[in-house]
Amino acid sequence: METVTITGPDVETREELQAVISRAIQSASPKCSDSAGECEYTCNNVFRGLAIIICNENFKEPNKPRRCCDDDLQLTKETFSNLKFLVLAFKDLTGRQIDLVLDIAAGQEEFHMKSDCFACVVASHGNERHRPVDDKQPPGLYFRDHCVYGIDNEPVATKQIVKKFSEVTSLKNKPKLFFIQACRIVPNGICSIDEGHTVSVDPSNFQDEVILKNADDIPEPSFFDRLIGRKTNTIDTTKIIRVLDPPCDDDCLIVYSSNSEKESYGRHDSYINGGWMLISLYNAVDKYLQALQMKTIDHIDIIDVLYEMTSYVAKRMEVNLKETDYHHRKAAVVFEHCFHRELYFK
Repeated sequence: METVTITGPDVETREELQAVISRAIQSASPKCSDSAGECEYTCNNVFRGLAIIICNENFKEPNKPRRCCDDDLQLTKETFSNLKFLVLAFKDLTGRQIDLVLDIAAGQEEFHMKSDCFACVVASHGNERHRPVDDKQPPGLYFRDHCVYGIDNEPVATKQIVKKFSEVTSLKNKPKLFFIQACRIVPNGICSIDEGHTVSVDPSNFQDEVILKNADDIPEPSFFDRLIGRKTNTIDTTKIIRVLDPPCDDDCLIVYSSNSEKESYGRHDSYINGGWMLISLYNAVDKYLQALQMKTIDHIDIIDVLYEMTSYVAKRMEVNLKETDYHHRKAAVVFEHCFHRELYFK
């Protein structure tokens, strides 16, 4: 089935969105069922699963347009269609519309029950925002959460996106994949650059430090002490610690286009606003699909795909902004997962 991209103005209401998603699910084609090993997620359901793709291009001021949006859409639609997902693609959604799309997608219990897994791609501007302080929060400890923006600059927390699907009953114990193509920068906009550093490998430099003392003589530091690297339990309230709260839940994989506090830039001018993570995903999946077709492999391991992605970016992508300190710098793809089994596409 050819995948159509739905734009924000076409789905202003919940009823319109519900109708679009219902029609797509009714047209879904079943896949071949495959047996799964003892340590694998099951892949013998009727459908591979639903893949929601959201790409935003045209924002209100002060955010600039993401010029690579249509390329992002094309690459991701092909990638997940080739992996036999039912793909629903959206462009230029507001924060409210992103929430609506994901709420309705999460509510498709019957389809999820017949599916192997779920996938979501969000390509937009992003940021890391301070979480409001509450009474339960330790003194001097501040959390921040990553978010993506709708075209109206309304934030949607990545943590909440993941939570919507980790709480779906029919997706319990099934893999849920999230690919976030968005900047990850601290709220004040300061962006760090990894200049690299030298690590000594001479054992004589640290030999005395690795000799263990009697365990009874070493007091157990508190959680707060460990966070700030202090050896005593005396809390210095002048210390301020900001912690990025990771949103990864059980049976979830989250892939980011860059590390925390790094901006996402591509090597080519058309990809300055991101997109290179999705290029690397497309190329990695395509490589393994060709090997699968040639029968040199009998399945695609998602972890192999992720390693191929990071390798592709490390070797072929770098910042090309000659007038800035970012020139020739790299921002690596980052992923984390809480998979309890192997995930193979067959």
